Amino acid sequence: MRLRKVIVALTPEQAQEVLRIELDNDAEGALKFLRKILPKRVKEALQTR
Repeated sequence: MRLRKVIVALTPEQAQEVLRIELDNDAEGALKFLRKILPKRVKEALQTR
């Protein structure tokens, strides 16, 4: 798999969750969010060419 720049779009709910994580300084929540959302989105973005 060749790496390139990836732009990840978030749903409004996911964007709200990011803001909540930041406001609460929730490191555990941030890690859970990243593990749940990012791998799938990055893989999808890299396969669409």
